[in-house]
Amino acid sequence: MTVQKFPISKKSVRTSLVDASKLSQSPRIVSPRFWLHRLDWLDRLDWKSVIKEERGSLSILSTGLFLLLVLSSFVIMNASSAFLAKRELIQIGEFAITRAAQNLDPNSYYGNSTITTALPIDCGAAEQSFRNEIAQSYLRQTAVILNEWKCDGFSASAMISSQVRHLLVMPILGSQGLITVSTEVAA
Repeated sequence: MTVQKFPISKKSVRTSLVDASKLSQSPRIVSPRFWLHRLDWLDRLDWKSVIKEERGSLSILSTGLFLLLVLSSFVIMNASSAFLAKRELIQIGEFAITRAAQNLDPNSYYGNSTITTALPIDCGAAEQSFRNEIAQSYLRQTAVILNEWKCDGFSASAMISSQVRHLLVMPILGSQGLITVSTEVAA
């Protein structure tokens, strides 16, 4: 969009405003000349010198960058803490499911003449063993909870979860400080 310049002077703008008020025109209807003299300072401004100027305060910029650095370090440290908590929970679950999978079903193992590649698991004993291991396990001083247990006689899987605290809590952002970490383990 191009702006047309009208050859007007300040005196003619003043007189046109006075004339408009004398005619009791509506304040919504204003001539384009009225707005052009108000935007005249934009034409007089030398934009190249404004861009090249080194005016301003570096303290505002450095404070803003410092706050951005602190906020991003909070986010990165809390995300890595949650990732490590999940890895610890996986290790706890893998240990418990391995112990549970060692409970073989003797009737199916010794009494069955069909040859299978998988060892039969006693699901009741495996679940009890898994629950005992999980009950004794803690993830960063918080109990581990068994959410779901599945066993089909040849494989077992469980969904476990725990709540861990943020490594760094920032009350300004309204963080509660607790993260729920869950994982599924199978054997």
